[in-house]
Amino acid sequence: MKVLFLSMSMLTAASAFAPNAASTRSTLFTTNTNTPTKLMAAKKSAVTIPNPFNALPWNVRKEQAREARRMKTESAKLHRELGIADDATFEEITAVTQALIAKAEGEGDIKKKIKVEIAKDRIMQIKLNERLAGLTVLTEDAKAQSRLEEVGV
Repeated sequence: MKVLFLSMSMLTAASAFAPNAASTRSTLFTTNTNTPTKLMAAKKSAVTIPNPFNALPWNVRKEQAREARRMKTESAKLHRELGIADDATFEEITAVTQALIAKAEGEGDIKKKIKVEIAKDRIMQIKLNERLAGLTVLTEDAKAQSRLEEVGV
């Protein structure tokens, strides 16, 4: 503490005799503002090495289970937000969202309308991701409907 006090008093005394005392003090006590930016740039340019343990079968299963839980939790939250069941069909989801959007437009609440549209889009994205990941099992009715659509009935 004494060393710091001594150096501060010497600095003050030296700056008193400087031609422009204010500029001397400001240059001595300022820090380089580019330092955090340079560190972030260096961090971004650093090469990342993939973790070989992530490719192990049990770690892959854990990560898939974690992702499935995350999707299910997010989907349940969005379903509650819209007030529909977790196993709602596409038609039910669109009917409820259209009703909520119409209600929001009637009230003049643009933010609520946007929230409903985002929730619907997010639910549809999660359902698609679950199907692509093989997390959902198609029912026989859905398979039959797909076959009918392929035939063109």
